[in-house]
Amino acid sequence: MSKQQTSEDMSLVRLYLLLPLVLSAFERDKDIASYSFRTPEPYERVIDMAQRRVEADLKEVRAKMRVLGIKVYKNDLTFGGIEAKYLCRGYHYDFNMLSSLIAAECQVLMEKYLGLDISPYVKNDLPEDMKQEI
Repeated sequence: MSKQQTSEDMSLVRLYLLLPLVLSAFERDKDIASYSFRTPEPYERVIDMAQRRVEADLKEVRAKMRVLGIKVYKNDLTFGGIEAKYLCRGYHYDFNMLSSLIAAECQVLMEKYLGLDISPYVKNDLPEDMKQEI
């Protein structure tokens, strides 16, 4: 196995950091729906289903990271974004993402987990080996 970090490794770390934020956003939105909507139950059920999908994917991401030897050992959510450090097959790497990008990516992920069409956000002009699922 290659010791160098791959695009799959970076994608797993990105999802490992973003999916908990998506879960938090869904939880916040569910709380808002419970006291803002006259009949919140249908909305809460939709959000619950989305949360279960996120949790399943997060579990899968963690399992893949374990198999590939990836461990995030520092994760800070700052005003400017996310700053993380992780170990990948014995090598240390940094991960940084600006708040504006986090918000955009979390929105797309939320739409995906709610079952909405995210095809407008997917770049189709990339070579097959560079395409990645959001």
